[in-house]
Amino acid sequence: MRSVSIGVLVVCFAAPLVAQDSAAPQMDKKAQKSYQQAQEQLQKRDQRLALWYFRDANKQDGGHCLPCQEQMVRIGLVIKDWKAVEDGASGMAPEVHEPKQQAVAHYYIGLALLNESEDNHQNDLLTHAHNEFSKATSLYPQLADVLFEDGRALAQLHKDDEAKAEFQKYVAMTPEGQFRHWRAQEFISKPELARANLVPEFAIVTVDGQRISSKDLAGKVVLVYFWGSSCETCMRGFPRLREITKKFENQPFVLLSVSIEYNPAVWRSYIEKNNVPGLQYIDGFDGQLARALGVEVHFNTSADNPVAGVWQSSYGFKEDVPKTFTIDADGILQVDKVSDSLDARLQEMIARAEQSEARK
Repeated sequence: MRSVSIGVLVVCFAAPLVAQDSAAPQMDKKAQKSYQQAQEQLQKRDQRLALWYFRDANKQDGGHCLPCQEQMVRIGLVIKDWKAVEDGASGMAPEVHEPKQQAVAHYYIGLALLNESEDNHQNDLLTHAHNEFSKATSLYPQLADVLFEDGRALAQLHKDDEAKAEFQKYVAMTPEGQFRHWRAQEFISKPELARANLVPEFAIVTVDGQRISSKDLAGKVVLVYFWGSSCETCMRGFPRLREITKKFENQPFVLLSVSIEYNPAVWRSYIEKNNVPGLQYIDGFDGQLARALGVEVHFNTSADNPVAGVWQSSYGFKEDVPKTFTIDADGILQVDKVSDSLDARLQEMIARAEQSEARK
């Protein structure tokens, strides 16, 4: 068995522990070549191809390439390839020997199974995820993130009392002010939220200097609109968004206008000249909000072959814009669209938000 060091990586809505890079492993020549090719692809920022080479190197090394497995976990977390996380962590578990290292491996396996269950609606994986989290806790009880994710798994199994107990342990182990500490408290009072599609943690600064986080938006209804300055379909949505902003003025409602513009100067010029409604934020290509909410960016070397329904910029990038999301007062995230019925949906969410505030 080989030793591996442990570090911390914040990815999307989790803060899992991840192994640091190890020294170049001792392996046969084919595996070494694949490992080197993977490292080259990482330098080129092609994570999917790098993942393929790390998988190949691990296979060529008989499933014993610990640095390959670490990278499978790391890249899988970033691109949300949960099978890669599961396979990497399953390989790590028998390769490490210290309790904390083994606990981290089982944590990753559980995290992958939990997310696979959510993505594919396979409830049988939830029990397996809970079992992996239980193994991690028994090996090293000090890993607070294990308790949080186990609480989520138990809540989705509708074992609310057990879920609340895990969230209470998590709250006791973590400092106030952290996003997940606050969210765990929400889950204790409303365990059904742990079964919902909640907006991930994010923090942005708008063009006028306002700092806005997902926690700051709690209790409000949020409409998020992704757009690009060269996207004619996006432009056609602005008149309706202006009407909506005026209609719900002085109510618990926020319109967050998110530009995927590559050039900040072009973005600033456009919003100043065109009265773009809402709070303005530039996310760029593949920015934190796009990644958090699942708006995908692809690079296409041919500008002559645009994909139907997907805007393609002059930079050669394709992006899912316009893209619209609603976030209710509890933080539940839904894909939406700017349509005639949007007002009614927003009005209903705002009414629920006001009723909830009145009960406090």
